[in-house]
Order: sequence, then structure tokens, then C-alpha cells
Amino acid sequence: MMKWVILGILLMVVASAITASVVVVVGQEWRGGEEEKIPPSKAVEEWTPYTLPGTPVAGLALPIDYGRFHIVAPETDPGPYVRGPTPPPGVKKAGHDVKESASLDEFRGHGLSFEPPYMPAGWELTEAHAETVIWDDGSSWDSMFALYYERPEYFYITIKRFLVAPDGRVRLVANPEADVTYTLGEIRGVPVVYDRDPLQIHFVQGNLLTQIEAPLLDLDELIKIADAMIAQAQEASS
Repeated sequence: MMKWVILGILLMVVASAITASVVVVVGQEWRGGEEEKIPPSKAVEEWTPYTLPGTPVAGLALPIDYGRFHIVAPETDPGPYVRGPTPPPGVKKAGHDVKESASLDEFRGHGLSFEPPYMPAGWELTEAHAETVIWDDGSSWDSMFALYYERPEYFYITIKRFLVAPDGRVRLVANPEADVTYTLGEIRGVPVVYDRDPLQIHFVQGNLLTQIEAPLLDLDELIKIADAMIAQAQEASS
């Protein structure tokens, strides 16, 4: 009788070890093998599959010009992701200032500072990130601004803004073999580019590129964030 009790205990220990191993492997595979935390359970449980609205780039002949975006094939030299304004002749870059804070307050004067008009319930601002390019003639340009939001047991939401030249184009590289595909859509008349993994929306208004990223967020919530920001900018310029 004692032998069977001991054998049962050993089998339970082995089963627990196997289960633990499976959990770790699944978490690693989900993040592409990176050593990161296992995805928050609530975000996975509540997420619903989505179909991106618009025209998939897959199957279209590349390159494609869509609004301010230039989408190319992977074998093409991608060049700079964002073509920012160029300084006057003879002026060179002298530095790059980066600041971070848990509050928006100290960045109110930054040229690209913003606060999204809409954010899904539960997500709180955890970090603001500002970048400024400094030129050797003493001038400077605010070049990038980002806000990071988090919610316990859920994935992050990140909103970034980049300064682009008035005639600059944003170049994206589509590579279906590496699961990098885009969908061309529109929000309030503004061309937008959707990326599926991780879920992103890119759009350009004036000389600002906005990129919103939110893994496993319901698509309608992501569109609400973009829609509110686009509407706010349109109202400000009217």
C-alpha cells in the first residue's frame, strides 16, 4: 500500500513539472521566444479577433504611395523611417536631448506634446518621453514625443508623435513572409495604415506622424483613440 502512495506522489510531482514547462514554452512562443513576461491573462481572455477595415497591402504591387506613406518591398532599401525637416545649409546636428517623466506637466511647452482626448477606461499614464534635436547654430527642434499607458493585468498602449518635413514621406516596409503586412484605411478622410502584429495605426496630419500601438486591444477601442486625435487636430486647424 505504501509503495502505491509513494508512486502516486511521484506521478503528481512529474505532472506538475510538465505543466510548468508547458506554460513557460507557450509564453515564450507567444512573444517570439523573447525572455518576457507571460501575457496578462485578462487581456488574452477578453480579446476578440478583428478584421482590419480597408485594403490589405498583401497582393498589391509594391511600392505603393498612400497619402503621406510610401510602402516598399523588403528587398528595397528602407531608408529612414521618418524623413524629418532638414536644417539650413551649413548647420549640423550637435546633440540629442531626451527627457522622461511620469507626468505630462513638465512637457507642456514641448512642440509635440499632446494629451489624447480619449483613452479606454482603466489605462493610466505611466511615462512621458520627449526628444529634441540640437543644432550647432544654437537652434533646436522638438522631434519626438511619446506617452505610455498601462493597466494591471493588461497590455500597454503607446502613442508616439514624430516631426516630419512638410513634403516628407513615411516609408514602411511590407514583408508578408515575416508577418509584416499593412492595411490601407481611412478615418475622417485622413489616410491611415493599420499594422496587425502588434496592432498599430499610423497617420500623418500636417507635419506630424502619429503611431498608436496596443497589443490585443479591441480594434474599435484603438480606432476610437485615433478618431479622437484626428478630430481634435482637424478642429484646431479649422
